[in-house]
Amino acid sequence: MIILGTVVLILLAIFTVWGLKTAPSEAISPDDAGDPNASIVYFYGKECSHCKDLEKFLEENRIAEKVSFAKKEVWHNTKNSKELKRRADECGVKEIGVPFVWAEGKCFVGGPDAEKFFREKSGI
Repeated sequence: MIILGTVVLILLAIFTVWGLKTAPSEAISPDDAGDPNASIVYFYGKECSHCKDLEKFLEENRIAEKVSFAKKEVWHNTKNSKELKRRADECGVKEIGVPFVWAEGKCFVGGPDAEKFFREKSGI
């Protein structure tokens, strides 16, 4: 009986440690960048095709050199996802999608709106 209890405890410990290692990351991802307290936050999904299009626009036009913003991945980071939801609620946005830009209390949802915002903010 003692051996069975010991085996069960060992298995529980193994599954607990394994579960902690495979849980979604709450830490800042290497993909996240910019000022974490920025007044502009760009939320994106790592595999999102519209986000990739916007990313290409941001890189080609060197937007990060002209506009200070934080960049946060939401599909694999629950903390960032919760922040996106909170920001969308602040703006009254019911259908949340990425790319999504929160800027100084306003929300821009979707590639065209986000690109237009960055164009205007950067002066291009």
